[in-house]
Amino acid sequence: MRCYQPLPRARCRHQVDHWARGYQLQDQVLRLIFLFLLSSVAMADGSYYTWVDAQGRIHNVPLKPGEEEPVEQPPGDDNDYQTEEEVQEKLRQYDEDNPAFYVIVEPDGRVRTETYDAEAEQEAAAETIVGDDEVIIGWDPILAPPFRVEQQMTQGACCEAFTDQFVEAPKQFKSVQLFDPVRYRSFPTSQGNHTAWYFHIGKPPKATSGRRFLVLRLRGAPVEASLISLNSDLKPLYYSRRLPLDSIPESWHSVGYQEARVLVEDKGVESFILYLDMKPAEDISLEIRWADGYAPFQ
Repeated sequence: MRCYQPLPRARCRHQVDHWARGYQLQDQVLRLIFLFLLSSVAMADGSYYTWVDAQGRIHNVPLKPGEEEPVEQPPGDDNDYQTEEEVQEKLRQYDEDNPAFYVIVEPDGRVRTETYDAEAEQEAAAETIVGDDEVIIGWDPILAPPFRVEQQMTQGACCEAFTDQFVEAPKQFKSVQLFDPVRYRSFPTSQGNHTAWYFHIGKPPKATSGRRFLVLRLRGAPVEASLISLNSDLKPLYYSRRLPLDSIPESWHSVGYQEARVLVEDKGVESFILYLDMKPAEDISLEIRWADGYAPFQ
C-alpha cells in the first residue's frame, strides 16, 4: 500500500499500520458473530450436552445427528444392590467375627474384658427364675404371704395420710428416679421422724409369673434404710427393718451405689415406703426398677 499524502516516510508507515489494524478488527468481529450464530443454531436444535470435568471446568459437546445425551452414573454406583437377606447375613457374619464384650473393673482396680452372649444370658436368667420350687439366691427380703406382719398392724392406721406423696412407677424395666427425700413429707416412727421416699408399682400383670423383682439403688452417701410394703389401701403388709444393702464400687461407667434386691411373691403388694434411719450430710437419690419374672437389671 502506498501513501499519497505529503507525510514523512515514518508517518506514512504509521497510517498503513492503522488501516491494517482496522481491517483485522472487522475480521475478528465477523468471526465472533459467526460463532455466536453457529452456537445458537446448535442450542436451538438441542444437539449438545454440558458436562463438568474433575477439575470443575464446564464443557459443551455437540451431538451427532440421532445421538442421545449420555447419562452419567454416580461415582462408585455399579448398580450392585444387595437384598435384605444378604444384608442380614453380612450383619450376622460380622457379629460372629466380632463378638460383643463388656469391661469389668475388679475391686482392686484391675480391668478385664469378658465376651457377652445376650441370648445365652437371657436363657440362663429365664431358667433361674421360672419354677415354683427353686430358691432364688441374692434376693432379700422375700415378700411372701407367710411373712406378713401381724393382722392388727394391717388393720391399724398407718400410711393413708401420705397418699399424695406417692410417685408412680408402673412400667416394667423402666427406671424412675427420686431425688433428695426432703422434698417429701417425713415419715413418723417411734424413734422420731425420718426422711423418706414413697412409690407405687401397682398390681402385678395379668399374665404374671407370681414373682416380681424390685431393685432399689441409692446413690450418694452410704445410708441405712428400712422398707415398708403396702397393699392397695396403703395398709402395711411387710416391714423390713435395716434393709440389706450391697455396696457396689465405682467403675468406669457408673458411680458407686448401694443396692437392695427385693423379691415380691405377694400379689397384694402395690406400694412402698423407703425411709432413712438418719439423714445423710449430702444429697442422695433413689433409682427404682422392677419387672415380672425377670431381674430388671442384668
